[in-house]
Amino acid sequence: MIELRHITMVNWHLFDAEDIEVGGHIGVLGENRSGKSTVLDMMQVVLTGASGSYMRLNAIAGESGKATGGSKRSVLGYCLGALGDDQTRRQDSLTYIALGFESTDADRKPVTIGLAIEARKSDPKETILGRFVVVGRILRTQDFLDERDGERFPAQWDDVRARIVEAVGPENFQNHRDRPLDFVREYMRVLVPGMPAAPQNAGALQKAVVNALTLNQNLAATEFVRRFILEENDIRIGELRDSIQTYRGINETIAKMRRKLDALKTLREVLQQFETALETKSRETWISARAGWLAARAANRDILQKLSVAHEREKAELKEIEFLDEEIDGIEKEVKRLNEQIAEHDAKSGRGGLLRTLQAAKKDEEAAERDFRRRVDEVKRLNNAVSLLHNLRQDDVAAPVLQGLRDGRFASTVANADSALASATPGALPDAAQSAEASLIEVLPEVAAAIKRARTDASAKLVEAQKNEERLRSELDRSALTGGPPLSDPADHLCRSLRQKNMAPRVLCELIEIERPEWTAAEGLLARDREAVFVDRKDIFAATTLFKEGRREFRGASLVSLNKLEVLRAPPEAGTFPTIFRTTDPDAMAFLIRRYGNVRLANTLQEFERPGRAIMTDGLYDDGLVRSHRAANERDYRIGRAARAQAVHRLAEERAEWEEVARKLDSIVGYLERANNAIQWLSDLNGPGKLTDISARFIQARDEWIGVDRQIAALDQVGDGGLKQKRTAQVALKKTRDDERNSHREALGKARSDIEHQKRMLGLGETSPGSDFNLRLARRIYRHQRPMFSWLDGRASYRARLDIQRASSAPELHRAIKKRADEKAAEADEARQRAELSARTKLKDYFNEFGTVVDVGAESELMAIVKPWAITLIELIEGNELRQYERQAREAAEKAKTLIRGDFINALTQRINKMDRDLRTLNENLRDHPFHNERYSFHKTAVADFQPILRVLEIAGTSSDALDMLFRGDFPEDYPHRETILALEALLEDPNRDVTQFEDYRNFYTFEIHMEDINTGRRTKWETRRGTGSGAEQQVPIYVAIGASLATVYGGGRADRDRPKGISLAIFDEAFSKMDGKNQRQMMSFYKDLGLQIVIAAPFEKRVAVLEHMETIVEVDRIEEQSQATVIRLKEQTRSALRDINPDLLTDEQVLARTAAE
Repeated sequence: MIELRHITMVNWHLFDAEDIEVGGHIGVLGENRSGKSTVLDMMQVVLTGASGSYMRLNAIAGESGKATGGSKRSVLGYCLGALGDDQTRRQDSLTYIALGFESTDADRKPVTIGLAIEARKSDPKETILGRFVVVGRILRTQDFLDERDGERFPAQWDDVRARIVEAVGPENFQNHRDRPLDFVREYMRVLVPGMPAAPQNAGALQKAVVNALTLNQNLAATEFVRRFILEENDIRIGELRDSIQTYRGINETIAKMRRKLDALKTLREVLQQFETALETKSRETWISARAGWLAARAANRDILQKLSVAHEREKAELKEIEFLDEEIDGIEKEVKRLNEQIAEHDAKSGRGGLLRTLQAAKKDEEAAERDFRRRVDEVKRLNNAVSLLHNLRQDDVAAPVLQGLRDGRFASTVANADSALASATPGALPDAAQSAEASLIEVLPEVAAAIKRARTDASAKLVEAQKNEERLRSELDRSALTGGPPLSDPADHLCRSLRQKNMAPRVLCELIEIERPEWTAAEGLLARDREAVFVDRKDIFAATTLFKEGRREFRGASLVSLNKLEVLRAPPEAGTFPTIFRTTDPDAMAFLIRRYGNVRLANTLQEFERPGRAIMTDGLYDDGLVRSHRAANERDYRIGRAARAQAVHRLAEERAEWEEVARKLDSIVGYLERANNAIQWLSDLNGPGKLTDISARFIQARDEWIGVDRQIAALDQVGDGGLKQKRTAQVALKKTRDDERNSHREALGKARSDIEHQKRMLGLGETSPGSDFNLRLARRIYRHQRPMFSWLDGRASYRARLDIQRASSAPELHRAIKKRADEKAAEADEARQRAELSARTKLKDYFNEFGTVVDVGAESELMAIVKPWAITLIELIEGNELRQYERQAREAAEKAKTLIRGDFINALTQRINKMDRDLRTLNENLRDHPFHNERYSFHKTAVADFQPILRVLEIAGTSSDALDMLFRGDFPEDYPHRETILALEALLEDPNRDVTQFEDYRNFYTFEIHMEDINTGRRTKWETRRGTGSGAEQQVPIYVAIGASLATVYGGGRADRDRPKGISLAIFDEAFSKMDGKNQRQMMSFYKDLGLQIVIAAPFEKRVAVLEHMETIVEVDRIEEQSQATVIRLKEQTRSALRDINPDLLTDEQVLARTAAE
């Protein structure tokens, strides 16, 4: 076995020149920042040949500092001695680092591997001067130093190289300055003889060394295996990637073209719908115009027909009336002759004078009866009015004006008269009625005077009530506009004038709210200031000019001087008057603070008596000199939204009250007017007189006509020779002919009315059916519409509808057709609008997705421009472009298929086979080295997304022509690998799938570590233990796995392998941090059993745990800006003594025995 025996550092970080002799298992101890990780990083740099692909310097810091970017150490920083913040120990440096190895077999020569590095602070990166492998000598610091004037300096590389070649011979010195991989392969030939020095093995060794140093204990099993176990060996799929991307690109183009084609076809369908709707609308509009014209013509003909019939009726009635006029004229002449004969006969007998006397007597009787009834009615009317007015409640609004009518004598006298006269008649007037009338006439003057006074007072109060009601109505109208109680006239006028000048006036009472409702005294204190008007500060000068010019109109209004009012900078002082207000207007609060900011709020008289201005909740106010009450009437509250709404409500209530008062007073005035009219009629001395007089006249007239009537009856018994009978017959005939003539006149009037009606119908406007204007308009519309649609097709459609339609008349028939045509035209127009909107929307969507074109836009004419363009483009895509791209897709698919079958499948198969071998070898090593009575093993599971590719690998191994079906799309349904090929196609064609994932074969599997109990056979997965186990249980599988990996890389771990042993370095920084002493010892034993030489860096506090396992202890100390190492060699006897005194290793009996001995 070959062991690490010497560490050489010249100008490495804080080490100037350091030789560290080591052997066996090595522990590097030191405080934080002492430089122990520097030693491990130096070993990492040498073993990787400073390869940037593998190095991870100060890995523990990098893992713990992920959030801030990880470790920032570099080879350049180590060479210059970086101290932080761009400070370094050296401005330039010549650095030598080397590791010396010796074999336990004396026949094998020692080997030194190392690097020569040149670094300057001005350069961004170090320069590697040499990567050397020296066989036959352990190089120490003196081999790299020159001594001048008693001081040592790093020698130039050329000189060092010459000295080494001279010492060991050119055949034992190899330098690979430019290729880290060749350097690693070179030292593997002499230090790892059990493994071929192939590039893959060299990469695996570098990775294994760095993995142990950079071990992340928080990784999942899959990530751990991918990063720390398996080799990174990506497949070169550049051409395949390009081919697949080309295929995807063409497929995307085809898909885009198909989407474009689908969009165009959908657009074509919508355009067809648009065209159909246009044609339907055109046809229905044509039919509607024709039906309108035909309906108007038929209606016009109906009117003309009715007019002709009315004229015929008029002529017939005129002839009948003319005939009846002649006959009636003859009858009238005959009646006149008979009347003359009867009059002559009556004159001779005196009957005529008696008739005249009879008629005069009856008229006198009727006049007396009317006067009697009128007088009785006026008494009743007077009684009703006086009774109503007398019975009004004392609290009624009109009661005060009727005080003079409260005399009960008036009401009782009038009531008695009304009652006594209710049953009286002109021919029988009772004495009680006469007495009641006399009593009424006696009191009429007093009643008349009282009613006159009451009427005057009531009229005055009615006028007052109507004025108040009108005033309140006006205020409510203004409130409806402002949303609050009306302002005073000057303030309202000022606000309206400001608005007319495009300013925005604001009133204080509308800007503020009283937060504390108990402080209603604020209304009284602010008083007129509640209507103070604010404008925007930029408008104050214009507002002031307007206010000055209207000094008469605005007298009583207030305009706030905002130019003299500072902008609000701080809230009001606590306990002052402005604090009871809330506002969002800073100018309003600034005004309150400026004007009332020194008024204190006093809750008690003691507070009120303090110096200065103060106010109490009840309105008691002290302005510093005079005290007064500032409480306001609740009806006058204006501040705040609630107060303004309540004020408006009170205004409405008050207006309703005055309206009710006016209504009652108006009713009272009406009663008083009727009572006054009745009194005037009853008191009129020039009128019909009293009831007794009227009754006497009635009786006299009645007696007179009765006597005359008897005389006439006596004369009629003598006879007149049949004259009256003849006259009666002629009068009856005349009445019959008059009735006939009136009937014909009515018929004539109706006929003439029909004539006028029909003429009026003909002369009505364009909207009246059947009128001449309507006919001309319908004809004009039809003439305009007729060329818009095929006349033959339109007439055929119209005739078909005439056959279907049934109506009571021709106009109704055509109107029904027109109505249905209008409905269909409207439906077609709606369909056209929908189709147009849909078409233009689809055009916009098309242009948004596929880009705009020069000649067609979203607002282009659909039929003239868009439809030909769409049809042409559909034909172009279907006939040429789509076929061309499908051909290119087939060519790209063929190329991709060839590359997949040739390069990719073979390369992936090789890597997966090697992965299987590596895992199998690793599992074999682990099977021979159980830990904690558990046997560890690695297992893989295919990732679901990559299953198609892995299945294709299996198929390709058994069926060489299986991949020929890839991208064919026409293979038979019963093809055995159909589903696999389709799944692979879907995977390769997926635009969201990154093809570069195929490069890393490790991505195709997930991994798990199984732990099997040797005795029970029970298995546990690492992921399960990671989630539930302790810190040690989570760390153990990681270190077991990394140890087995290292043993495999170095070619060891199997006892039955008969081959030379090389180096087996296992370098850890702060390893086993979560393990207790027992687990650490078992892990060390496990590593020793694997044949590994362990190098562990740990802090001083873990010295005890490390000493019993290490043959060499390297203590690193840092003094200021320089580090140095001290080496302690521990032999087996010392380690045994340390184990003996370790209490963790004592049995219970040993502990009891020692306790008893003490």
